[in-house]
Amino acid sequence: MGSLVAQHNVDSPEDITLEQCVSLLEARRLIVCAELQSRCHANAACDVDFNTLLSESSALTQALTSLTPLARHEARIAHPRD
Repeated sequence: MGSLVAQHNVDSPEDITLEQCVSLLEARRLIVCAELQSRCHANAACDVDFNTLLSESSALTQALTSLTPLARHEARIAHPRD
């Protein structure tokens, strides 16, 4: 993911914005999906690499589902005093 950070003009992971984070996660998800599609599915259940990619894809999708509305300002984070 370090090369993805460099491609998105982020100096360091500490300086990343929520919008950049979502963009990085989406870029990685697309890479993982392309890799999954390029693999033979005949023995997918027995392929450790395939299963690892499948798990990563699921985690990326879950993170994007949570973060994208926040990045688009479609949801707000409640303040503890609210």
